[in-house]
Amino acid sequence: MNYKDYYSTLGVKKNASRDEIKKAYRKLARKHHPDVNPDDDTAAHKFKEVSEAYEVLGNEENRKLYDQLGADWKRYKQAGGQNTDFNWQEWARSQGARNRQHAYSRTTEDFFGGGDFSDFFEQIFGGGFNMGQQGQRHTRAGADFFGQPFGRQAGPVSRKGKDINAELEITLEEAYRGTEKSVRVNKNQMKVKIPKGIHNGRRLKLKGRGNPGSQGGESGDLYIRINIKPHEIFTREEENLHSTVNVGLFQMLLGGVVNVPTLTGNVKIKVPPESQPGKVMRLAGYGMPVFQSENRKGDLFVTLQVDLPDKLSPEEKKLFRELAKLRGEKVQDS
Repeated sequence: MNYKDYYSTLGVKKNASRDEIKKAYRKLARKHHPDVNPDDDTAAHKFKEVSEAYEVLGNEENRKLYDQLGADWKRYKQAGGQNTDFNWQEWARSQGARNRQHAYSRTTEDFFGGGDFSDFFEQIFGGGFNMGQQGQRHTRAGADFFGQPFGRQAGPVSRKGKDINAELEITLEEAYRGTEKSVRVNKNQMKVKIPKGIHNGRRLKLKGRGNPGSQGGESGDLYIRINIKPHEIFTREEENLHSTVNVGLFQMLLGGVVNVPTLTGNVKIKVPPESQPGKVMRLAGYGMPVFQSENRKGDLFVTLQVDLPDKLSPEEKKLFRELAKLRGEKVQDS
């Protein structure tokens, strides 16, 4: 039987506070728990070691006895004694710890029904320990870590159900005004409310609509990724929209009024005289609603493009040549 350095097992100093010990245990228990490491054959052993260490150091009475016995154990070993020559339980009783010893023997048995604490632990505290085949029973330390009442057996650890990821396609118009869609997930039909102004690629979370949990665990969540279909007129940048409008040559040169499509219908804009191709005009408030912001909208930026006339009549060609002559431009003769 070898001396067990429980402080080293938890990676804490001998003067560590209860909070430091508990924090170290929780970190290691979470790391080595068998249910978290189903493919690691060493996880159950490591979990048992840190649980045993916390069973001792996490309790003031246990820790006090361990600190006293630990020092005597080292001196006894240095004196050349044999492990089997010394009965730690008798020693503890001789120090007036009989009642405390009985309590330890009872509680370790109650936690797991007897079994395999380390020999060192059993010689000092008595009782037993049984991790079980699937690592589904825990020491008091395990119970404390996973929120089970002290002194009771902890059953299989509950698990949250897996999340589900899905995609939903909507139009730009639906993103503009908000919409409600019916989707089917895991044979369940549900309605999804899509807020106005939502961006392409944004995920909506529906809590508890994923796969069911196990052992009483809560259900996972449903994440729906929103895909907005490309629009034939508008492109989107954040809350702003962009479009291109064809304007007649004479309207560009002399000014005029043209119809511009928006997501709420056509509006009329004035084209300034002598506008150049590529001129951008801003229509304030005609963009997308700002996501989750009441009554705020982006802008619509309209790029003017010249719509040149074609199939000119002889008379039109004559007039254009005269205009070109006035402008000093050389053109092809008819």
